[in-house]
Amino acid sequence: MGRGCKVFFFVEYVPVQEGTDELILTDEQRKMIPELMTGLRRQYPALFIAFPGDEEAYGGCLAAGRGFIHISPEGNLEPCPFAPYTDTNLTNLPLREALNSQLLKAIRENHDQLTETRGGCALKIF
Repeated sequence: MGRGCKVFFFVEYVPVQEGTDELILTDEQRKMIPELMTGLRRQYPALFIAFPGDEEAYGGCLAAGRGFIHISPEGNLEPCPFAPYTDTNLTNLPLREALNSQLLKAIRENHDQLTETRGGCALKIF
């Protein structure tokens, strides 16, 4: 913060590789995140965001354009950096059109059915 940083992301580990489940936060550790974020917000004049932890406050998973999207190095438009699924590529379509892809629309329209799993990611069920 001494160098001007005002936004901090606490990214909870979401396993994307087999054999890494031991790195997932325990339920007890996950329950501590809101208190940690509240303490940091009170102590420092900056924005602290827990991901995916703060999603509950925003009505669930924010992937697929409800709050954010991910663009891979290859130009694939993905719902989330932890869900590397795509049905469109930005080398073929402008972003505005790509946001209306069938995959992203299906996730947005059914976000209420996505519940967090062990590791925090609701899209891991796909």
